[in-house]
Order: sequence, then C-alpha cells, then structure tokens
Amino acid sequence: MKPPVWQDDHIYAAPDDTAIDAAFSQAARALTGLDALLADLPDPAHPIPDPNALRHLLRAIRRQANGVKTLAWNSQTYGYNRLSRDGRDEAARVLLSRGQQLQATLAQRCKPVALFWVRAPEALVRTLLQDPELFELAYLIHHDRAQQDQWLSLESEQLIEGLAVDGLQGWGDLYDNLVGRLMPVVEGVPMGLAQADNLLAHPDRARRAAAWHAIQTAWAAEQETVAAILNAINGWRNEIVRQRGRGGRLDALAVSCHQEHLTGATLETLMAAADEHKALGRRALRAMACARQITDFAPWDLYAPAPLAVQGRMSFEQALNLVVEAFAAFDPEMGAFARMMADRGWIDAAPSDHRRSGAYSTEYADPPEPRVFLTFEGTMDNVITLAHELGHAWHSWLLRDLPLEQREYPRTLAETASLFAETLVRDALLAATDKVEQRRAIAWLDGERAASLLLDIPARFTFERALVAAREQGYVGAGQLREMMKSAQQQWYGDALSQYDELFWASKGHFSIAESGFYNYPYLFGYLFSLGLYAQQARAGRAFVPAYRALLQDTGRMSAEALVEKHLGVDIRAPGFWQESLRYVEEAVERLERLV
Repeated sequence: MKPPVWQDDHIYAAPDDTAIDAAFSQAARALTGLDALLADLPDPAHPIPDPNALRHLLRAIRRQANGVKTLAWNSQTYGYNRLSRDGRDEAARVLLSRGQQLQATLAQRCKPVALFWVRAPEALVRTLLQDPELFELAYLIHHDRAQQDQWLSLESEQLIEGLAVDGLQGWGDLYDNLVGRLMPVVEGVPMGLAQADNLLAHPDRARRAAAWHAIQTAWAAEQETVAAILNAINGWRNEIVRQRGRGGRLDALAVSCHQEHLTGATLETLMAAADEHKALGRRALRAMACARQITDFAPWDLYAPAPLAVQGRMSFEQALNLVVEAFAAFDPEMGAFARMMADRGWIDAAPSDHRRSGAYSTEYADPPEPRVFLTFEGTMDNVITLAHELGHAWHSWLLRDLPLEQREYPRTLAETASLFAETLVRDALLAATDKVEQRRAIAWLDGERAASLLLDIPARFTFERALVAAREQGYVGAGQLREMMKSAQQQWYGDALSQYDELFWASKGHFSIAESGFYNYPYLFGYLFSLGLYAQQARAGRAFVPAYRALLQDTGRMSAEALVEKHLGVDIRAPGFWQESLRYVEEAVERLERLV
C-alpha cells in the first residue's frame, strides 16, 4: 500500500463545486431566519412572562444556528485540508476564507443569545436548563457565566468577531501561506518544508545538518514577516485582554487557561513538576549523544534515529499494521477503527510538492468523519506520528453521536488520546522484541518524547510568556525574538545542547496560530495525563477500556479538574498525580540509558 490520500468527493467534488455556492445561499437564508428568531429574545434583566415559550425560542435558535455552523465547519475543514496538500491551491484558500467569514458572521449574530445566557438570573437559567435539549448546553453556559464580568457590550462583542476575520485570523492565514510556499534548498535540491522536516530524522548527521540549516535559511529570509505576524496576533490578544479586564486583573495566560478549561493552579502545579524534573529530559539527550558519539549535540540531532537501528524504510502498510495491532490489543474496536480510516480514504500521507509541514487530525461536522494528515516517508518517527494522529481521530470518532457543542473539547484534553495512543504503540513494539537493537530504537523514541515534552514544550511556554509581556511594552523585533528564544531554550536545555535554535519562534507554527495562544502546555498536560491514565490501565486491565472511552466522551462537557476527579478520583491541582506520571518517564529514561 502506498501512502494514501484523502477521498473527500462525498463532501465536495472540488473547492469550487457549485454545491458549495448553493449551500452558502441556503446559509444566508438561514441567517435571515435566525435574525427573526433573535428579534424575539427578551431582555434577561426584565421578568420573563412565559418561560415555556422562551424554551421553544431558545431551542429554535440553537437548531437554526447549528445548521449554519455545520456548513462553516465543513467548508473550513475542506479548504484547510486542500491547502495542507498544496499551499498554492487558490480555490481552497477562497473556500477557507468564506468559511471563516461565515463562522464570524454566525458568531456575531449569536452574540445576543450568548449574552442572554451569561446575564440571565441564576434562577431563570436553572429553570431553562430543565429542558433536556437545552441541558446539553449546561456545561458551556456555566463555563461562560464564570467570567460574567469580562463580557463587553453586545456591540463591542460583535465588532470583535467581525474584525477578527481580516485582523487576527488574517495574520494566522498569512503564516500558513508562508508555510505552503517556502522551499528550503537542501544540498542544492529545493523541497517543501514537510520533506525537509522529515530529513531531520535522517541517520546521516551531515544530511540532518544540511536540512536544518536549509530550513533556517528559508525562515531567516522571512523572519521580519513572522515577527510582524507574532506582534499583530499578540498585540490583538493583549488589547482584548485589556478591554475585558477593566473590572479586574486579567492576562493572556488566564484567558488561555479559561479556553483550555483548566485552572491556573493546575497549570502552576504542572509546570513546577516539569521544572523539578527537567534533568530527566537532559539525561535522555545525553544518552542519545553518547550512543551516537556526538560531543556537540545540536538542534539537528534532536530527532536522529537510534544508532544500529534496523535500516531501510517501512511501507505505509507495515506502519499501519503496527498501529492497528497495538490499538487492537488494548481495544479491538480501536484497532478496527484505525484500519477503517485507511480503507475509507480518511488519511492523507503521500508526500507532495508545496505540502505543509507537520501533522494534524481534524474532522467534518456532518457527516461526522475524522481526517488525519501527515507526510509518510517510512521512518519510525512517522509511525509514531501516525499513531498520535489516529489517537486524536479515535477521540473524535467516540464523540460523533454527541451534540455538536459537546464534540469540541479543549486542547489540554485533546492531547490525551493522541499521546496515550503513542504509548500503546511504543510499549507494544517493546514487548514484541528481545533484540537489543530494536529495543534500543524503541527506547530511543521514549527518550525523544521525554526530551521534547520536558524541555522543548516548557521552553516554548517560557518564550511565549516573555513574548506576551514584551508585546505589552511595544513592538518586539526579530532580533529580540531570537534572544528571547535562545534564553528560553538555555533555561530548559542547559548544556544538553551545544547551540540553540534562535529561529524556532519562526519555524514553529504553533506560535502563529490565531485562534488561541499558548499552544504548548496542553502537550505537557496531555503527556503526563496520558501516562497517568496508562498507569491506571495497567492496574485495571480490561475494565479500563470502557472507563477510558467514557472519559474521552466527557471531554467536551467537563473541566479538566472535574473530569479527572470523576473518572480517576484524583485532584490534579496537587502534585501527586503528576509525580506518578513522571516516575514512568524516569523508568523510560533509565531504560534508554541501560540500552545505550
């Protein structure tokens, strides 16, 4: 089997399919109908004469809005996916923009109902949520009401939504455009970023270095543009925070925690645990440097494969079989699902020109189908990436029958299923062999992950906190960004690296995601949380499978703290849970040290 490509003809035939125009025309009519319904929405400050009529109205508003939301969701997913395969696809770019505009228009129109739920008296909210259909919104309503004092006037909220499309979102789109057209020249050969990134896992150190320096050169030429993007995005966020925080102290990180359904106390505990154990990540890197006899371990060595690993490239079919078998040993339905993803054309993994770097999982709203994107070139790292993204897809699949609002979950909990899936595959590979070379290769992957999530992710967090603070004082230039990145990496990597990646703020797209800031600590949360779950699985055996499914199904309707309390009986604001997870990391690093 060659790496597959998406089969999406049943969604749209093409980005300029005439069916899309018809759907957008229907959405315009639906918005007009929505306006008529919203005109009857009462002022929550006044007595409500007929709560039963109000329930009917709120149900009708929700149904009408969700019809439009489905089109906005699907069109953005389809357009973004096409652009991921080919950054020059102008028709896809137009469709993505139309979807974003429709989503913003819907958000503007729905602000009155959002403000109604936020400002209605508690007694009225309790009465309305006795309706089974409205009760599906209960968690999100209470989550919004927790920050009642930060909502602005209706006119201001609508203005923010409208301006964000060509303002905030426009800057994120510009970064994606850069990614699609950058062509690093590796040893005289121009190639897309995705292919160049894959060379960072090449066994030949000179080849890795050439790829890394080519990527650096490509981004160095665009560093002023990326600096402008980061300044615009963070300047926008800081101003919104300033406007919303007039009634009390508020900062961008607090907003991020609220968006991620996590308390600041939990985040502080998590980062403190990482800081106390950063030596584990450094030990992993030193073991890898020792094994490869590298005295100047550099950024281009971070993803080097284990020495004396089995040579040759793995076919996509072999990789898929490894993942399917590991999933099925835990949960047969999870294994069958991974196979179905490939059979139905829901995975796109074939290398292509102008392909975006990285990997992701996404989904359509209707039909509720997940999609996985990666660039597969046969490395073991590609296998683990496939497992990671299929873990995300399994999470989405488990939620497919839930209400639309409960199928969206915060990134803290989103990374749980993906990293749990990685652990399943790694441990299955480790258990299946007694050959030292193969065990070393698998332990090597554990070491890479420990270094990445205990050093790289916290360094990104440290950098972004510094960026947000500096942006409050004025424009942050490319030179200052380089110094801030170097300082953050030095703080976490120490002397485990011989030099630092000062342009990482440009090459790592997570910093330029418009929708939300601090796209970093959720990975650390997911890493340690998934290991905590894995420890529970080892104790509970087969009984853990339905419990794990139930936990994932609650991720769109509970905070992180409430979710863990309900399903594990643990308070994650205290360090105990994270310490148990870090013991698993220490065992993995010790195994790597023994094997090298």
